[in-house]
Amino acid sequence: MEARLSAITRHGPERFHTGATHNCADNPDMRSPFPIRLIILGLSALLAVTVGCARLQPAVSDAQSAASARQRAIEEMIDSTVKVTIEREGRRVASASGVVIASRPAVDTMEAVSFVLTAAHTLAGGDGATVVVGFCGPQASRGKFTATVISRGKPDTQDLALLRVSGIAAPPVRLPEDDLVRLGQPILVIGFPEGERLGLSSGIVSQLPLSARPNGIPVDRPEHRIVIDAAAPRGVSGGGVFEEETGRLVGVVQGHQTLSMAVKDQAQSYTLKFPVPGATFVVPMTQIRPFLARPESLAELQNLLPATAQASSGLPK
Repeated sequence: MEARLSAITRHGPERFHTGATHNCADNPDMRSPFPIRLIILGLSALLAVTVGCARLQPAVSDAQSAASARQRAIEEMIDSTVKVTIEREGRRVASASGVVIASRPAVDTMEAVSFVLTAAHTLAGGDGATVVVGFCGPQASRGKFTATVISRGKPDTQDLALLRVSGIAAPPVRLPEDDLVRLGQPILVIGFPEGERLGLSSGIVSQLPLSARPNGIPVDRPEHRIVIDAAAPRGVSGGGVFEEETGRLVGVVQGHQTLSMAVKDQAQSYTLKFPVPGATFVVPMTQIRPFLARPESLAELQNLLPATAQASSGLPK
């Protein structure tokens, strides 16, 4: 018995060899000293943070680049937007909005000129009325300019008017190469609500003309206007509707659908009109191009519009 105890004391406890290839965590001989483990954990964390930042940086940069490009596009839209005011004897009787469709800088003996597109029904100021235009962007400080009506359509068929403003060459809108408009296409509307401060609203194209939907169900009365769900209060008529992705012109605001309500009291009866949300009518490019090709506009706009716009509208190149 003593010999056996002596053997155990000299050689230590017996160990079991399992033949496993991995090292168990509870093996005291395999545990790293505490400082070494701490250094390894620190290096792992630093590597993870470095890799994460490397992956995050391009995404943040792309988002900032996209936001900057969108803001630049909005600023371009604003620079081509104008306020149209109808005045009689120095007093404002009506207000609208418009877009610079083309311009020409001063050359030799020819003065600078800008051509503004707006809605025809907004010019119903009667005899003795003056059309006044105010510009945005860098041209805003130059004040108001008197405009001349070059061409004017009928509100019920072609609600467009072309104005000539002498003495200024404002940046024109970007015209699309084609007239394609998609249902659900994101748009921006820029104008002057109530003839006051510049305003911007967003939405989508909610209805297309019947001719643009080959699978549409025939209706009793064809509709050639586009409908958008963006707000367009009074004073925004004639303002530009822009494609949000590119900043190109989609059309010009004609007005919004209204709901009439008759009110009657003991003394009189009158009618109140309320705008219907999500029902703003827009004159599309399919009507704008033929309007710009009218004979009274050809001499003014010749060689001022992009080649694609001239080819589509019939304007001489």
